[in-house]
Amino acid sequence: MIPLLAVVRVDGSVRYRLSLPLFLLWILLLPFALLLLPFALILLIARRTAVWPVLSAVVGPSSAMRGTYVEVSAPRNSVFVHVW
Repeated sequence: MIPLLAVVRVDGSVRYRLSLPLFLLWILLLPFALLLLPFALILLIARRTAVWPVLSAVVGPSSAMRGTYVEVSAPRNSVFVHVW
């Protein structure tokens, strides 16, 4: 399943917290993906490349981002990223 929300928090001289609704990004990218898909399929077929492994290589990393938790700390700064 694709990630739906990301939270970014930066603590340092300037502190802020940003919640990014990724589902809105996916909705915006969907029309472009649907427009490019036929051209990509034609290109893959013309080059005699297997279609399903290429599509899974494109979709797989975006699905694997879900559950990512990154926290980086320094003496006076820290950055926190969590993807749901």
